[in-house]
Amino acid sequence: MDFLFIFSLFFEFLALFLAFYFHNVRIFFLSLSLLVLRTAYLFSPVFQAHLFLSLLLPLIFLLFYLKNFSKFIFSWQNIQAFLLLILVGVLALILPQNTHFNATNLNYELLSFYTPLNELGFVFFLLALLFLGLRGLKNLDFIPLLTLFGAYVSFLIKEFWSFKYFEFASFIFCFILLFNAYKMLFFDSLTKFGNEKKLSLYLKNKEEYFIALLHFDELSKAKESYQSLILRQIAKILRRLKAQIFFIDKDFILIFKDEESALRHLGYLESLLKNTDLNLENESFKLEFKLVWQKNEGNLWQNLQSLKEKLLKT
Repeated sequence: MDFLFIFSLFFEFLALFLAFYFHNVRIFFLSLSLLVLRTAYLFSPVFQAHLFLSLLLPLIFLLFYLKNFSKFIFSWQNIQAFLLLILVGVLALILPQNTHFNATNLNYELLSFYTPLNELGFVFFLLALLFLGLRGLKNLDFIPLLTLFGAYVSFLIKEFWSFKYFEFASFIFCFILLFNAYKMLFFDSLTKFGNEKKLSLYLKNKEEYFIALLHFDELSKAKESYQSLILRQIAKILRRLKAQIFFIDKDFILIFKDEESALRHLGYLESLLKNTDLNLENESFKLEFKLVWQKNEGNLWQNLQSLKEKLLKT
């Protein structure tokens, strides 16, 4: 089981580094809390340190998931989180060695159906799990629920109680951070469609395809705040199409396998846009658009230049 301990420790440091690098404040403090809690194992037996962690971990996770953090890690608004972790670190060095503290955690008889490592800590875990689950149903975000379970899993099975603490929450944190980095690199944040890098990657080694460009004149003239609202509504409409769609320089690029597919989808798209009203500040309006398309004539840059020339002629 030493492998799981090393696995957890590695991903906790990795998650802390990635969260700092990508400025994800919440994951930074959650990862830091896991490392701070580990100080309980420095001078105390494993079982006594387990009692301490199983009691405080659900409370810290719940608190950090509910707290409104500043966008900057080292800011005055986040000083409370740092102070809390310092206090937790001090308690982690003292309380696990306190006989009265350990005896108190073992004397509860709250549950009859299951004997957990720490009954009070298990109750805190269930309450935190319930709260994050209900919050997840409301926000459609179950990552907090999953990470709390991953952080607490080694306390749920009796066979693991004699081993060093391990968890899977930090692995989930790393996956989330790297996946978000991938989306930032290859996808537009507003429309959620692939960007130029994603399009270049998609077209790699493809020779037979048709490419279309959808242009809206109003986008370049509208205010930036209005552009965002308009783009989101257009993107919602375009998702009805079964086509590969990308967003480059305020234009939508569509890729089709053959001419028949291009004609069918573009005909439907043209009809859809002409008969769909967009809403902006309680006013309905129709966007003027231009749609041009062609067969692949070379590389991506040549295709886009050719489409833009056609656009000027329409």
